[in-house]
Amino acid sequence: MSKTKSDIVEDIALGTNLSKKLSQDLLEYFIFFLKNNLKKNNLIKISNFGTFEVKTTPSRIGRNPKTKEEFKISERNRITLNTSKKIKNILN
Repeated sequence: MSKTKSDIVEDIALGTNLSKKLSQDLLEYFIFFLKNNLKKNNLIKISNFGTFEVKTTPSRIGRNPKTKEEFKISERNRITLNTSKKIKNILN
């Protein structure tokens, strides 16, 4: 099940008795914090939750499935989340 930002804002507002506006500001700041700090550090660890990390995907050859035309996909950075053991235990 996918959740939109507005769904998450609603959940935060209901769970914390904060206004929707304040909940939205909280979520926006958290995303802003992740983006800015991952640019600098490449690693953010949140105890009992997990570690956000920037990893580099090497360049590779892609292919258009319709035309079979090959093209180069450049090297890119991506964010991964390695969950903590506590989160994994909750899910399993």
